[in-house]
Amino acid sequence: MKYIILISLLFFLINIGNAINISAVSFSFNGGGDIYKPMIDSFNKYAKQNNLDITVSLDLYTNENSTSLVTDYESMLDSLIQSDSYDLYFYDNIYSTKFGPHLLNIKEWISQEHLNLYSEGIASQSCVYNDKWVGLPINIDFAVIYSNPLYTNKYNVPAPKTWEELLESGKYIINEEAKIGNTDLIAYNGLFNSLESGTCSLYEFIYSYRNSVNDPYPQLPSQESIDALEMMKKLTQEINTESQFQNDDGYTGSKLMDGKFVFLKFWYLSMVTNYTISPIPGVREGISGSAIGGYNLGISNHIDDSKKQAAVTAFEFITSKDMQKKIIMKNKLYSGIPSLYDDEEVCATVDCAFFKSIQLVARPTSKSNNYSNYSEKFRNYIYEFLYGDKSAYDVLKKINDISKFYYLSLDRSETPFGLIIIISFIILTLTMVFSLKFIYMNKYKPYFRFIPGDMWILSVFGCILIMCTCFTGLGEVTLLKCQLKLLTFSVGFTLSLIPVFCKLIANFPDENSISKWVDNHKYIFLSVFILCDFLLYSLSFNTPYTIEPKLVDDGQNYQKCKTTKSGKLMVYLILISKLIIILCILFFTFVEWNMELTRDDIRYLSVALYMDIISFGVLMFINFMDLNNYIVYYGVPDFIYLFFAVTNYIFLYGFRIIRALMGKESEDEIFLKNFRKNTSSNGNVYLMNSSTSNKFGSASCSNNSSSKDLSNQLSSKILNYHYRKNTNNTSDFSTASTTQLTSNSNYY
Repeated sequence: MKYIILISLLFFLINIGNAINISAVSFSFNGGGDIYKPMIDSFNKYAKQNNLDITVSLDLYTNENSTSLVTDYESMLDSLIQSDSYDLYFYDNIYSTKFGPHLLNIKEWISQEHLNLYSEGIASQSCVYNDKWVGLPINIDFAVIYSNPLYTNKYNVPAPKTWEELLESGKYIINEEAKIGNTDLIAYNGLFNSLESGTCSLYEFIYSYRNSVNDPYPQLPSQESIDALEMMKKLTQEINTESQFQNDDGYTGSKLMDGKFVFLKFWYLSMVTNYTISPIPGVREGISGSAIGGYNLGISNHIDDSKKQAAVTAFEFITSKDMQKKIIMKNKLYSGIPSLYDDEEVCATVDCAFFKSIQLVARPTSKSNNYSNYSEKFRNYIYEFLYGDKSAYDVLKKINDISKFYYLSLDRSETPFGLIIIISFIILTLTMVFSLKFIYMNKYKPYFRFIPGDMWILSVFGCILIMCTCFTGLGEVTLLKCQLKLLTFSVGFTLSLIPVFCKLIANFPDENSISKWVDNHKYIFLSVFILCDFLLYSLSFNTPYTIEPKLVDDGQNYQKCKTTKSGKLMVYLILISKLIIILCILFFTFVEWNMELTRDDIRYLSVALYMDIISFGVLMFINFMDLNNYIVYYGVPDFIYLFFAVTNYIFLYGFRIIRALMGKESEDEIFLKNFRKNTSSNGNVYLMNSSTSNKFGSASCSNNSSSKDLSNQLSSKILNYHYRKNTNNTSDFSTASTTQLTSNSNYY
C-alpha cells in the first residue's frame, strides 16, 4: 500500500511538472468582463475532464480594481503585449491594427472550419490586420435607438426607420408636449460628443447614408457623406440644442433612467426592457448602421511554440460555437457567429430577427497605427462643420487627408503637375530622338565631328534615360520605384557624359598609350563605367529602401523612399563616383581649353558640367529637407531630372543643330576652312607653346633646389597643356588632316 501511494504521488508530481499554465488578461470597463471568468472556468473544467494538462488563469482589470487603467488602458496594454507577460489577451477590437504585429496569425493555427464560423460576419472587419487574423470576437457591442413608448404611443408614432422620420416625429412630439408645459423633454440625444462614443455616432451616421445595404462605406468626401453631415446639422438646429448633442454617455444614461426623452441613441443593453428598441435609422427604410464595440481574443506572438499550442487549444474552446451559443442565450449578447441566429434553440431565447436587422460597421481602425489620434481628428473636423462654420465638403476632405497619401498623377483634380511632367517628357524625348537625324545628313556632319555618330546616339539616349527617372516620382510610391530612381539616373548620367569623356582622353595634347587605347576601345571604356554603376548598386544585398510615411498635420500626407544602412552606403558611393567623373572631365576641359579644333566643344561642355553640379546640389538639398508639401517633394526633383537632361542635351549636342541651321557652308567648305586655319597658325601656335614651355622650363630649373620642384614642374606642365592650341604631333598634322578629309564620307 505504501508503494502504491508513493507511485501515485510520483505520477502526480510528474503531471504537475508537465502541466502548462496559460495566463490571460482582460481590461473590461463596459461590463463585458462578466462573461470572461465563466469562459475560463468552463475551459479549465473541460481541460481537467479531458486530461489536457492545461490551466488558464485570468487577470481581470475593471473600474473597481484598477482606476488608473481606465484612463490609460491603451498604453498599459501596449507595454504588456510587446512582451511574453501574458499568453491570451482580451482586447478592445479597435486595437487590432495597433497590436496586430504582436498577435499570432490564428489562421495558421486553427482549422478553416472554425475560422469560417466568423469570416462571414463583422469579424472580417474587426479581427484582420494586414491579411492576418489576429483574433476572434468574444462579445460585440452595438448602438440602437430607444423609443419612449410613453410618448410614441401617446402620439401614435412608430419607431423611426429613417432620419427624416426621427426628425419629424421628434419635432412634433416636442412641440405638442411644450404646449402642456413639458419642456424638459429631449427629442434626440445625438451623442455627438468629444469622446470615442462621438466618433461611433458620427461614423455610423455616415454609414447609414449609403445607397443600399450591401454598399461599402461612403467615400469621403462624396455626395452621400455630405448629405449625412447636412442631416446631422439639421437635427442639431431643429430638434435640439448643441449642448444636448455634446453631452457624454453619463448624460444619456441618466436620461434612460428618468425617461425624459422621445428617442435616444445608446449602446444595446439587454436588461433594458421598458423602451422600444430598434436599429438606428438610415437615409431610407431598410438602410441602417451601427458602429461596433466589444472585445476580441488574441494570442501573444512572443511566447514559445509549446505555449502557443496550449493557448490555441484554450482559444478554440473559448471561441467555439457551443461556447458562443451559451453566452448569447444566457446574456442576450450579439455573437460574431452569424449562423447562430438561424439556430432554433437560440431563437427561442433571443429575438433573432432583431439581431439580423442590425447592420454593423467596424470603426476605421486600419486608417492609422494610432487610431486614438485618428479618431480625435475625425470627430473634431466634423464638429467644425456641425458646431462651426466650415463646409461639409471641406471637413470631409480634411478627414480623408488624415489617412490618404498623395502623389503626382495624371489626374488633374488634385494637381496638373503630373500631367505637365508627362507632356514635357514626351515632347523632349521626341525632339531628342528626331534631332539625331542631323548626324547622318552630309550637310551637317562637320558640326558633329567631336565624337562618332554612334557615341552621339548613346549620349542622347543617356539624356532620355535621365528624364525617365521622372516616372519614379509619379503614382504610388513602391519599393521598385525607389530602387529604379537611382539606378536609372546613374546609368543615364554615364551614357550621357562618358562618350564625351572618352573623346577628351583620346584628345590629350601629348600622345600616350592610354589615350590610344581609349580611342580604339570606346565601347569597352563605356562598358566599364556602366558595369561600375551596377556593381555599386549591388552593394546593397538587402532592400536598400523602405517606404516611410510623411504625416502632415492639417495637410496632405505623402510617402518617402528612405534608405537603409546598406542603402546609404550605396547612394554615397554612387554620388561620389559621379562627382569624380565630373571632376575628371573638368580637369580635361582645363587641359584642352585652348585646343583649336575642339575650342567651342570644350566651352559648351564646361557649361553642361556646371549645370550638372548645380542640379546635384539641388537634388541633395531637397532630399535632406523636411518638406510638408508633396508637390514640392515629388515635383522639384522631377523638374531637376528634366533640367539635368535638357542642359546636357543642349550643351553637348543641341547647340550644334542651331549652329548648323544658322550656317551656310557646305561640309567640305567647313572642313577646309578649319584645316587651313589650323595649318596656317600651326607654326605660330607651336612657337607660343614652345615659348611658354621654355618659360616654365626656366622657372622649373631655377627652382630645382627648392622642395617644391616637383609641384612646380607638374603645374607648369598642366599650364603648358592649357595654353596649347593643338597636339604635340604637329609634324603629322597636315598628313592627318588630309587623310581625314579624304575619308570624310566614311566617318559615320
